[in-house]
Amino acid sequence: MSTQKKIKKEKSVNEILFSIWPLLFGIACLTTSNGLQGTLLGLRAEYEGFPVSIIGIIMATYYAGYLAACRIVPNLMISVGHIRVFAALASMASTTVLLHGLFVNPFLWIPIRLISGFCFCGLFIITESWLNQTAKKKQRGTIFSAYIAIVNIGLFAGQFMINLAPLEGTSLFILVSVLISIALAPITLTNKPAPKYRKPASFDFKSMLKKYPVPMVGVFVSGFCSSTILSLGPVYASLVQLSKSDVSFLMGAFVLGTALIPLMLGILSDKMDRRIIIEAACVVGIACATAMWFYGHHFALFFVFGGIVASLYSVSITFLNDQIKKSQVVSASRTLILFNAVGATLGPLIGGILLSYLGPKSIFALCMVIMVAMFCLAVYRNIVGKHVKPKHDFVQVPTMAAPSVMRLQPEITPPPPTEAPPSAVGSLVIEDTDTKNPPHLDDATSETKNKEDKKP
Repeated sequence: MSTQKKIKKEKSVNEILFSIWPLLFGIACLTTSNGLQGTLLGLRAEYEGFPVSIIGIIMATYYAGYLAACRIVPNLMISVGHIRVFAALASMASTTVLLHGLFVNPFLWIPIRLISGFCFCGLFIITESWLNQTAKKKQRGTIFSAYIAIVNIGLFAGQFMINLAPLEGTSLFILVSVLISIALAPITLTNKPAPKYRKPASFDFKSMLKKYPVPMVGVFVSGFCSSTILSLGPVYASLVQLSKSDVSFLMGAFVLGTALIPLMLGILSDKMDRRIIIEAACVVGIACATAMWFYGHHFALFFVFGGIVASLYSVSITFLNDQIKKSQVVSASRTLILFNAVGATLGPLIGGILLSYLGPKSIFALCMVIMVAMFCLAVYRNIVGKHVKPKHDFVQVPTMAAPSVMRLQPEITPPPPTEAPPSAVGSLVIEDTDTKNPPHLDDATSETKNKEDKKP
């Protein structure tokens, strides 16, 4: 009987994955095109002789468009509908890529890249919302894992597609446009009903920074370093005379690290104090950035540094989840992801200026400095704060995902209780049982419930 039940369960999971293949296929095409486009623009801009500081601005506007989409696209989805918004954004994203190839001008590329970031973020918001509507509680973990795997595989594959055509000309831009158009077809033709979208609440950055400095600064630093390498790494590689194939392997190593290393550190963070994991990640990140600053690039260093940056992102989000109520997880995590995008916007801006005046290796010095600042904050909070016991399992969050991805994560279950060392200290804990000073992050539902509980 148990064997039959297992077989039945496996079939149900396979059926779920098969039923959402248009969405998964569309996500694969989008992430592949996104990975190719980022590397292509950096290399082509340097090939055309754009000022390096202007290249930093061009790459930063992608993340500025990302932030704008997080505010605007949910309202469009509610008023117009998922399929229409998806079709419009995909069409615009495909067009902006072609415009990059047709009009090779740095000042035209700035607004075009801004629109591109807006469109790609909107497409991810829609597909993630659709997957969330399809996933049932018991299959959510499988679908979430499949989503993460496809995102990482797509970004990794996109790095190597740069070798399919010459850098000059429009062939690679056309390829990116084709991939986006292919993603459009299966999703718009799917017979799955469009989901009902409920826009989650978000919290202001200032209050979150004051109450949860370690996770907030952690996601900021992760976004800052990740976008700096992903945006300006190809520019650095071109300046030091690497071939296209070497550039693809170098960036591929970074993306591969973001996929693999967080899995290992995530397991450790469920068994140890997460602040110790954050501090250890910062130490390794500082060592990698310093080594690249003095000795230049190395595939292994890019691999490890990519993994550390991605681990800092996911561990910081999980660390915040340990300090808040379960009903607040989606809204609070959404705020962290948006703050990550703020860091991602500033990284290429500052990195481009440093590249222009201090040379190619200066981006590694920049990452080292900001990692040192993060390490100092984590150590300080470790000394003055209170211990935070892990209440939730580690969840790996894709660095290129939209805020709606947090609704896709499997149902949070607390890990087995472990005895905390008496000397362990950490960030401020907000207890769920505190009735005198309730947390300021309560969503509308929990606020209503608290009011009802206080009634005689």
